[in-house]
Amino acid sequence: MNTKMKVLSLALIGLCGYAGSAMACPAGPDIANGGAWSAVSIGGGASAASITTPGYDGSNCKLQSALGNNGAAHAQVRDDTPANEPRYRAQFVFDPTNLSGANGTNQAVVFLGNAAALHNTTLSPVKITFGGTGGGSTTTGKKVFISAGCEAAGGFCSTSVTLPNQTGPNRIEFDLTIGASGTLRYWVNDAATTGLSDATPTGSITVTGGNAGWVGVETAYLGMTSPSSNYRTVNTGANAFFDQFDSRRQTFIGH
Repeated sequence: MNTKMKVLSLALIGLCGYAGSAMACPAGPDIANGGAWSAVSIGGGASAASITTPGYDGSNCKLQSALGNNGAAHAQVRDDTPANEPRYRAQFVFDPTNLSGANGTNQAVVFLGNAAALHNTTLSPVKITFGGTGGGSTTTGKKVFISAGCEAAGGFCSTSVTLPNQTGPNRIEFDLTIGASGTLRYWVNDAATTGLSDATPTGSITVTGGNAGWVGVETAYLGMTSPSSNYRTVNTGANAFFDQFDSRRQTFIGH
C-alpha cells in the first residue's frame, strides 16, 4: 500500500506545487482551472472561495474562503483521492486572523473527512470546526473543535483546542484510525512535528464504542461550510485562509 495519498502543496496549485515556487497561481483551485483539487463548491448567500498570494512557509498561493449569511453557506474544495481509507492522516494550515472568536460557540466547519455512506446519521468519521468563546474577539477566544465519528455517542466524540496563533497560521495534523477501537490523534502547532516520525500528539480522542461503521474516509473537504447563526452574526463575509494540505495512509507528515 502506498503511504502517500496526495500532496496538494500550497493547498491548491498543482502546476506550481513546490514550496518557494515563483510561478503564478492558477485561475482556480480545481483541476479544471489549473489547480490540484478535484472540485470547488461555493454557495449560500455571498459565499466565496479563491486563490490569493502569498501562501505560508514559503508557498506562493493559498485558499481564501468566506461564508455568506446563510446556514447552508459553503466555500470549500474537495479531494476525491481517498479510497475508503481505514487509516487516514492529513495536515493543513488554517489562518483565522480575520475571524472573530466572539459570540458563544460561533461554529463553522473547516475540514470534513467523509465516508462513502451514512452511519449514525452522519457521513463524517472526522470533522474539524472553528469556534469561539463568549468573550472572544478578532484577537482572542478562537478554538478548533476536533471530532471523530463515534458510535456510542450517537454522532461525534470531540475535544476543543485553543488556537496557539489567534492572528496567524496554525498547522493542524491528525491521524484517524477507524475500527472497533477507533482513535483520533491530533497535533496543533506542535514544534516536534518538524521531524519525520510520530511526535507526542497535542491530544487524542478514544472513540467510545468504536467507529467501524464508517469503514473509511472516501472524500475530503477543506474550507469553510455550515455556519451557525452565532458565526454568521460576527463573521459573515470574513475570509479564513488555508494552505499546505497533505494526506497519507500511514506515514507521519510533519513539516
